Amino acid sequence: MRAGRLFLLLTSLTAAGIVAARPGTVLPIVKTYAAWIIAATTSAIAVAEPAHKITASDAVPGAAAPRDIEHSPSADSPEQNLPSFVSGAAHLNFGANADDNSAGQMADVLQDAQTADRPSATASLQPVSTATEASGQAAKTTGEKPPTPIVLSVEPIPPREAPAETANIATAPSAVETAPPPIAAKALFGAATTAAPLASRAIGTYSRGCLAGAVALPVDGPAWQAMRLSRNRNWGHPKLVSLVERLALDAQKFDNWPGLLVGDISQPRGGPMLTGHASHQVGLDADVWLTPMPSKRLTRKEREEISATSMLDQTDLAVDPKIFTEQHVKLIKRAASYPAVERVLVHPAIKKSLCEAAGTDRKWLGKVRPIGGHYYHFHIRIGCPPGSTVCKPQVPPTGDDGCGKEVQEWLARLAPPKGPPPPKPPGYKPPPPVPPVTMAELPKECSAVLESGPDGVRQPLTAIKDDVPMGGLGESKAGAFVAGAALRPHITSSKAVEKGQ
Repeated sequence: MRAGRLFLLLTSLTAAGIVAARPGTVLPIVKTYAAWIIAATTSAIAVAEPAHKITASDAVPGAAAPRDIEHSPSADSPEQNLPSFVSGAAHLNFGANADDNSAGQMADVLQDAQTADRPSATASLQPVSTATEASGQAAKTTGEKPPTPIVLSVEPIPPREAPAETANIATAPSAVETAPPPIAAKALFGAATTAAPLASRAIGTYSRGCLAGAVALPVDGPAWQAMRLSRNRNWGHPKLVSLVERLALDAQKFDNWPGLLVGDISQPRGGPMLTGHASHQVGLDADVWLTPMPSKRLTRKEREEISATSMLDQTDLAVDPKIFTEQHVKLIKRAASYPAVERVLVHPAIKKSLCEAAGTDRKWLGKVRPIGGHYYHFHIRIGCPPGSTVCKPQVPPTGDDGCGKEVQEWLARLAPPKGPPPPKPPGYKPPPPVPPVTMAELPKECSAVLESGPDGVRQPLTAIKDDVPMGGLGESKAGAFVAGAALRPHITSSKAVEKGQ
């Protein structure tokens, strides 16, 4: 022990003597070794410390206060995100789309990259700034090029994707419940077999309504016969049915008309029809054929198959004088002369012929209105009966005879086009079909009219398609139809029969 102390003392004295004898040689060496020792000590302390300075947000409640708490560095200054022992931030390249990373995350990435590129354990103890300076000094001494600074590119962390099972559940068509299509009101009213046992009322408008307390025109009368019995459309408001019977008797008695063939009036409870008319919904419209009633009583089969006679010539723009006679003029004039009648609808060619044959008595012509399609029958429409508060009338006629511009415009509209029709523009798509009228579009009273009485029709829980076979809805089911007997064949009438009224 004493020998060791003696050796250390002699060594110290010798070193002191050397320094005193040659200070210019010894002092630079001492400074160099001192710099190496300080650098190594600093790196060891930095490695032992946390990767980043603790911020106020990192402090754990109830724990001891951190040694150095700072505010989070600004995202606009990447240099501030570096650990305190890293310098030369200009050599670091952060991705343009990189997320804002904490100083600790950057230090971890930096240390991983340095560990992979460091050649020795000694160099691993040097911080970036010190190692760079040392490398520069060595380059000056040896003449070698300094090493290239490390360049880091931090990629953003991609967001987590939802599990495939969750995505499939969210987008699966079966997970989305679709509402059933609306029910066509014509299917419901077409299923009614009898009138609603309520007070007689026309409800709504001629093309959006229903009929309570309807009465049926007898299929056979002294001066009329009802046609197309399978349709069951010989029902109407009592005021209209009474007027039709009166017209038949008056025309037979005063105008030498053999009798009326009566077409469609309304369904037992009015409402939209399965085929044909847009109006005839409130029991105030009736179609009368321009074909005279034959002298014999027609059979049911004949009433279905006999076609009405067109009054037009080959041009379809004028009447045939051999068919449309003076008796037809008297019949239409009589119908328009009743105060209850508000309108008589005829083909424009018939209207033009009536204007030419009217003579000086033209007051009744104001009620006769031109409209397309009415070339084999005329359409009688009476106004809302007195006291019908839920019936919405039309605008009354102006009183003008309507024999001028209106008729000419109608005939021009019905004239065949000159030449081929113009081509459709590129990408043309025909307009979608008009959806059927639903119960929601009718007055609310129509639901009570539809369902009233033992033969009432309950609205089904499932939708009824327009193209369903009309005989397929006959059997009533719980919660679906309650329509009494099975639907009659009148619901299966084809469009061909409809055209041949």
